[in-house]
Amino acid sequence: MPTNTVNLYDTRRMLGILEQIPPKPMFLRNTFFRNTITHDTDTIDIDIVKGGRRVTPYIRPVQEGVVMERGGFETKSYKMPYIRVKRASEADKYMTRPAGETIYGTSSPAQRAGQELVRDIAELSANIEAEEERQAAEAVFTGKVTVRNEKGVAFHNVDFGLTNIDVLQTPFSASTDFNTVLEYLRKRRRSITVTGAPPPNYIVTAPNVGDLFIKIFNPSDKTSMISSIRADRGQVDIRNLDDGVTYIGYFAELGCDIYSYDGTYTDLDGTVKPYAPAGYLSMLSDNARFDINYGAIKNFHGNFAAVPRFAHSWITEDGRTRMVQVESAPLCALHQVDAVAISKVL
Repeated sequence: MPTNTVNLYDTRRMLGILEQIPPKPMFLRNTFFRNTITHDTDTIDIDIVKGGRRVTPYIRPVQEGVVMERGGFETKSYKMPYIRVKRASEADKYMTRPAGETIYGTSSPAQRAGQELVRDIAELSANIEAEEERQAAEAVFTGKVTVRNEKGVAFHNVDFGLTNIDVLQTPFSASTDFNTVLEYLRKRRRSITVTGAPPPNYIVTAPNVGDLFIKIFNPSDKTSMISSIRADRGQVDIRNLDDGVTYIGYFAELGCDIYSYDGTYTDLDGTVKPYAPAGYLSMLSDNARFDINYGAIKNFHGNFAAVPRFAHSWITEDGRTRMVQVESAPLCALHQVDAVAISKVL
């Protein structure tokens, strides 16, 4: 007898649905790219003015004034990448009960179809959110955003021109002295502040870097079941936050909170990958000019609207299939690249 046979004379109860779905980390997107801007174009330009605070010379009162040159500016242009994802539903699937409904469920096929439409739009939108977080992570850890097709092949790179990237010739280890790490981070902070960019107040690390920092910052190496640790010149408070983020501590000398980020996503090839690349840390400020931009929706049904998402549904001519499609043109733009310092320390 098949194992899924139901005895109509047994009493039964449906316990609902148990969904085991990984969390949707949005730490980088929501922390550093909070400023949302929509455009009815597919290309954006920004003028960046850089000027130094030059000191002034002295003159004798009888002399003419000294000419001080104005600072210049440069214009950067970025083309918005485009996303269009869709899903098909066959009409006959709604003749059977969905997950969580009893065998004598009262929902009609039309009601099930409507509920499925809402779920499809939500899931496709969640996939786009995961891509936005991947964009944000790639921007703050590499200074670029890679635009890839459905096979994972890159066909365009948005390069923000970030050059403040350092690779340690002698990587940190568990035997590295606390002061050595702190002095290195102070130098990396200085590499940002000398440019006039907002001073960093965040250090975001890959999980293996965060684990190593906890060991280095804690001389007694008691890294489990502890709520706070006193280091030489910093305090480390270990507490888990939502969405794969662990707060390590605040260092007054750096003016930075340190976070370890172990959020992951399922890539186009089906493999699970971390948002923060192993061995890396990024020092940056949430006061810098980082935007999440959305370009025009290239769809006549959407009237080329400037919106973050556009959902569209239609039924095939023979009525057997319903298609649902979600479109978006997001770009996490790292406009103020001087406010970011990237380091490979492992």
